Amino acid sequence: MMNTVIFDLGKVLLEYDWKHLMNRFKFDEKTYQKVAEAVFLSDTWQQGDAGVYDETTWLEAFIENAPDCEAEIRQVYRQLSGCVWKYPYTDELITYYRSKGFRIYYLSNYSEYLRNTSKDVLSFLEQFDGGVFSYKEKCIKPEEKIYKILLERYDIKPEDALFYDDRDENTSKARELGICGITWVPGMEKTILKETT
Repeated sequence: MMNTVIFDLGKVLLEYDWKHLMNRFKFDEKTYQKVAEAVFLSDTWQQGDAGVYDETTWLEAFIENAPDCEAEIRQVYRQLSGCVWKYPYTDELITYYRSKGFRIYYLSNYSEYLRNTSKDVLSFLEQFDGGVFSYKEKCIKPEEKIYKILLERYDIKPEDALFYDDRDENTSKARELGICGITWVPGMEKTILKETT
């Protein structure tokens, strides 16, 4: 019986938009591209999610990607939490599943630094029964290990769980493990919440 819902965060309950953040700085086109490639489009970003770097070494690694843009990278890094914010429907969606008696968890690829600087944005996680951040576990979706950590830590039966994620490869891996993985698309919350109106 379905009694558990697992949420990815970015692009499901949170907007993640690095371009929105970058546009604040009014960089020229060449600098914009170099900083974007050094930070958001780099392997270093994914490695931050995987817990390879702490807050200081992550910044240093970004700078190594484009040393001539050090000042600009530091500028962006200081305001990095500006690339995430909560969707208007997030609290309502959590309330909906709670009212249906579901246990609620998160499973998110997230870096330590972004976690620590976006605590206000993530305050809604206090309503959850638990969850897993990738940086703490040193592994990321769609690696099988991170799903198993969540399932075992919270005694979740795969066949009882829904998993929403915006990436097909992540929901596909969930289905391989017996979880009902559903790829999130914009507007899906309206279909789910229709029952409450």
